[in-house]
Amino acid sequence: MNAVRAIWKNGNIVPVGPVDWSEGCEVSIEPVSKDLDRIGLDEADWRDDPESRADWNSWISTLKPLEFTSEEERRIAEFDAEMRRYNVEMMRRQIEEAPQ
Repeated sequence: MNAVRAIWKNGNIVPVGPVDWSEGCEVSIEPVSKDLDRIGLDEADWRDDPESRADWNSWISTLKPLEFTSEEERRIAEFDAEMRRYNVEMMRRQIEEAPQ
């Protein structure tokens, strides 16, 4: 069975398209945000009270550090070195190409 989109209209849930559910099946209904393109929190949604900060600190302390194999550490170090070389080269080019 697939999820379907529906509209709340005059106290009824009206599916937007065909529904392939068996008669009498149980469904879960929840409203969809109108702001579907937004990702993450807006600054106005961010709680900054002492209780919220305490919750955040409590949650963050449960995170375990990442563990890498020696091969992964080697590849990360190579990537970092390549990025440093790239950034230095791009800065050098910008300096050389800057109007005098």
